Amino acid sequence: MSNKVNWSELHADVLQLILERLNIITYVRARTVCKNWYVVCKRITSVHDKSPWLILFPAGRPKCGSCLLFDYSTFQFTGKRNFYRLYNLGNAFSTHRCIATCGGWLLMLDLRSSLYVLNVFTRERIELPAFESHEGRLRVERGQDTNFIINKSSITTRNAINKTNAVLWVNEKNKGYIVVWSIGFSYMMYTKSGFDFWREIPTREGPENLHGCQDIAYKDNKLYVLSRQNQIRILDFSQELPLALPNNVEHQPFTNERPWRVKMGNRINKILKILKRHSEGTSWDTVESLEGESWIMDLGVTMDLGVTIPADNGTKPNSIYYSKDKYVYWGDVSTQELRMTLDVNVNRNFSYARWFIPSLREL
Repeated sequence: MSNKVNWSELHADVLQLILERLNIITYVRARTVCKNWYVVCKRITSVHDKSPWLILFPAGRPKCGSCLLFDYSTFQFTGKRNFYRLYNLGNAFSTHRCIATCGGWLLMLDLRSSLYVLNVFTRERIELPAFESHEGRLRVERGQDTNFIINKSSITTRNAINKTNAVLWVNEKNKGYIVVWSIGFSYMMYTKSGFDFWREIPTREGPENLHGCQDIAYKDNKLYVLSRQNQIRILDFSQELPLALPNNVEHQPFTNERPWRVKMGNRINKILKILKRHSEGTSWDTVESLEGESWIMDLGVTMDLGVTIPADNGTKPNSIYYSKDKYVYWGDVSTQELRMTLDVNVNRNFSYARWFIPSLREL
């Protein structure tokens, strides 16, 4: 009697119980083992990791269509470095820039200053409308080479990357999406599934009363805009057209109190302040401690706006997780100090990193 086991013939119910316990990277690999395993994977509605990972983007080498995923939770708690490479993301992938994430989806800016959405696990790609299709008062034209022109002001790809704020939201079930994109303080626009154009969000006049845009975040059909006057304005995206909420907070949370000056290495070069909206929705309260949560500063949004997650999901409580280009930092809120824990460019193969919580929904 042979003791050889044919794993491809493992009972479907048993196999499903095993697959549901895998981290998402191992699960994605298991989908490709054989036809029977793939069929069982299709029975699993969704897979996601609760802990944040890092996605490491390659330096701008031609015809490099891969990236690395780094299990930061395992590294932080055990010191073990687990890297996983994803292939076939497109020949020009390394020359494009990721400016936002949502689950397994990336919002990418290419060399022509055009945007597209890419799922790194399924390789699905959503082409977004050209900026020239913009509807509204802004006049957007394509210039020479990689430039485009907004209201007669030329914007280069370099400036688009350096001055861009963007948010991406994707419905994993039906692939519906919303993309909000701003450049500089003055220009902000959005598109969503079903649109073949971009539409302006006025930043200097109109009922939104935004007075310019420093940063943006998106959650639960609401866009949070940090204006140039350091006010946080809220736009409701649940309707056909985004509307400014009538109870927008007039309080200026960043000007009334002294912010934290956080040490990064030997220099004080990062100013942080954690705020929580008051239960009455009229002001913002300073948060002195995250207690059982941790703050991911660039998770799904850009710059310094971020989200909190329960600390038992692979992170340490009362902690800040932050990435800036090729450096990754971690710090305790009580000490107000960020320490560099990872340099993704040690071997000069990678140029920058972003936090994301990977997820995959089977069709």
